[in-house]
Amino acid sequence: MVKKILFLFLLILNCFLFSEENPEEIFKRAKSEFIRKDFVQTFEYLAEKYPDHFYGQLSFLELAKVKLLERKYEDALMHLKKIRHSEIEDKEFWMAKAYLKNNENDNAIVAAQNFIFTARDNQKIEESYFIIAEAYLNDKIYQRALNTLESLRTSKYIANHIPLLHYKIGFCNEQMGKHENALRSYQKLKMDFPYDQYSYLAEDRINNLIRGNQFEIDLNGFEIVQTKKETNNIIGKTNSYLQAGAFGSEKNAENFRATIESLGFGSIIFTKNKNGKILFVVAAGPFENNDKLQKAKKTLETNNIDSFVIKR
Repeated sequence: MVKKILFLFLLILNCFLFSEENPEEIFKRAKSEFIRKDFVQTFEYLAEKYPDHFYGQLSFLELAKVKLLERKYEDALMHLKKIRHSEIEDKEFWMAKAYLKNNENDNAIVAAQNFIFTARDNQKIEESYFIIAEAYLNDKIYQRALNTLESLRTSKYIANHIPLLHYKIGFCNEQMGKHENALRSYQKLKMDFPYDQYSYLAEDRINNLIRGNQFEIDLNGFEIVQTKKETNNIIGKTNSYLQAGAFGSEKNAENFRATIESLGFGSIIFTKNKNGKILFVVAAGPFENNDKLQKAKKTLETNNIDSFVIKR
């Protein structure tokens, strides 16, 4: 009799302890076991049973990502629109991507802009600029696409997709008939990132312009000879920078760039070929005038960083 009572007590205690589900634990378990086929079902369960709980809301986000991968953009948007938790700031980013894929360009622009204004993830902010530019390109609003890309070019957010930036800037100029500017961007891409996929695409664009009898180009020397219209300013305005370091590793260059930006300066990374070796060069800037450049140089020296002026 005593054994039966003890058994019943333990059974009741066990039910009491484990009857309360923990949505956070369920969510984390699903995230850690994403290679299993049933992780989607777990997110669906959380979203349905705990739609207002933080991890139920996060489950909507995970389900939206799955639908994006499956190219089911309407379903992705349906999940994203159910997210109301203010701490899930990635919502607008993923909505921008889904809207863009669903050819809702105006909505994509608004969502990406909302994300840029409120987010702290620099990598996603950088991508959001490209989403806005791509939406304008889809609508053939080339000047606004170019303005967006130029804003990104001079911002602190451009870091991971510099070749794509040059290519898109060139493409916008080409579509607007500004062939000199287009060629300048394509050339810069080929010079700074000779082995990048976008460099090969840029070469195709240059060749298309040649076939259109717009320009004659020496691709080896990257010099432009204009045949239809004389000009004394093919290269255009250059910007002043302070070259502060050169590295054989892109990761080391990125780490050093973070140091430069922590001092309050903008920065760029470009590549150069030295004795057959690719170097990743880090430069602070651009600087509007010589006074700002000299002050920046002193600040770098104070932080034991030697630098010298370059023009780009």
